[in-house]
Amino acid sequence: MKTKYHILLLFILTIGFSITVSAQNREYTRSTGPSLFQYSSSVSPLNEPARYEEIKLNHELINKFLRERKIVSFVLGKTNSGRNVEAWFFPGISSKKALVLGGMHGSELSSIEVTESLIKNLLQNEGTYYNVIVIPSLFPDNAVVAKSKPRHIGSTTNIGRYSLSTMREPNQQMPAPGQPFYEEWGKDYIGREIEAENKLLLSLINCYKPERIASVHAIRDVRRAGVFADPRTDSKGFALGYESDSMLAIEMAKFIENNNGYVPGNKLSSGPNALYYLDPIIVAKGEKQKRNMHGSPGSKTRRGGVSFGTWASTAVADAKDPSLNRDAMRIMTIEFPGAKRPQDYPAKAQQLQFKKLVDLYALAIEKIFLENFYLEEDPPIRILNLETTYAIPKDPEL
Repeated sequence: MKTKYHILLLFILTIGFSITVSAQNREYTRSTGPSLFQYSSSVSPLNEPARYEEIKLNHELINKFLRERKIVSFVLGKTNSGRNVEAWFFPGISSKKALVLGGMHGSELSSIEVTESLIKNLLQNEGTYYNVIVIPSLFPDNAVVAKSKPRHIGSTTNIGRYSLSTMREPNQQMPAPGQPFYEEWGKDYIGREIEAENKLLLSLINCYKPERIASVHAIRDVRRAGVFADPRTDSKGFALGYESDSMLAIEMAKFIENNNGYVPGNKLSSGPNALYYLDPIIVAKGEKQKRNMHGSPGSKTRRGGVSFGTWASTAVADAKDPSLNRDAMRIMTIEFPGAKRPQDYPAKAQQLQFKKLVDLYALAIEKIFLENFYLEEDPPIRILNLETTYAIPKDPEL
């Protein structure tokens, strides 16, 4: 039975929402006033991506990717079950680096759909501003478990969220804020062993050091879906300023809403909000920033620890190994409405609507997050709202 929230979501998505993503190279222009992305219909074939099997990433290999400026598909490592953790590198037109992550929770299958849609887009374009590594599914073992129980996808059973029935929350296995990840230690803030997949992620960050990260999740309460920014701090936890972080999140949310997408958690009509609903209030620059060390509501035995967003948005400045020092990274937490994939919905119209929403969230990452908006060293400035309009027939009434 449809919940009233799903009915509301589907109603909003149905009103005029359409999106056609051409599998061609894309060109866009920015003009004064509300801007349109203008897509060209010309085709110029791209080179076949280079393929690397399981590799040991290091600074030299990252520099090779950046220097050769080729699309690369590679295996970041193996899961405990022997599955590949796949990753892609896409060259940008600048020296700046970004990371996009999906599937931190294997039960959130829609997050994997968003990152896979992004990869399809990036394979066809001529390069974003940022160089980017995309990990579509960090915990593929858990995603396979979730897919094996289709009736439970998106339910409170959370099948596929945890690697084992007694395993802790995968998004709270990080080192202490301000401390680096030491591969030889391999423990989290509480002293628990970090899962293999998270070790791969943290090792990647050690040598890649992206300036910004988009972590794609899904949220069961669709009223809280949207794009949110973690506050950046120095290594001691003192706030570095939230304005540009929040403005980037809001611009991404506006891009989605301007195309009749769904980002109610950002409250764009009543007063834009970029703070995730469970996170402490934002403090002024220079003040001590509180952090959520308890996680989402749930079993106390699974929760507690440092989240990926908290760790990544805190600078590392006192590492024993100076090569592990880094700036605070700009973190966008993207909460897609509902964990189901489009094909998991029973009605054809629902499948089509959610497929369009998946593509729109992916486009927001491609066209806003990976472009030269609110560069990390730049002061925050007001930019034009970006709109893209598409015209295809409305879908059948739900």
